Amino acid sequence: MIEEANISIRRAEDAALRRRDALRAHRHPVQLLDAWLNQVEMLVERKEPIVPEPLLGEIAGFLGKLDPLLCRRLSRNGKHDALRVLDVLFEAEEQFLPAMARIS
Repeated sequence: MIEEANISIRRAEDAALRRRDALRAHRHPVQLLDAWLNQVEMLVERKEPIVPEPLLGEIAGFLGKLDPLLCRRLSRNGKHDALRVLDVLFEAEEQFLPAMARIS
């Protein structure tokens, strides 16, 4: 009887851990987008018109997996304009937020 209870508790803990890990995995892209939005917003506030290449590379790599059209818009004409990057990041976040609302 105690052994069955221990097994049941262990299964419940494993299931809770899997749910928590899945939720964390779904939140990770939104957290990345938020961090990048903050960085690009700071550039705009400091009146720096260009997004640095390393940051743009991170964003482009992520968006390439998420939405190739957004990635293409990001790298259009080879310009790294901060306002355009900010606009693309907001659109990417809008794609994730409805999915996050369903999960939470």
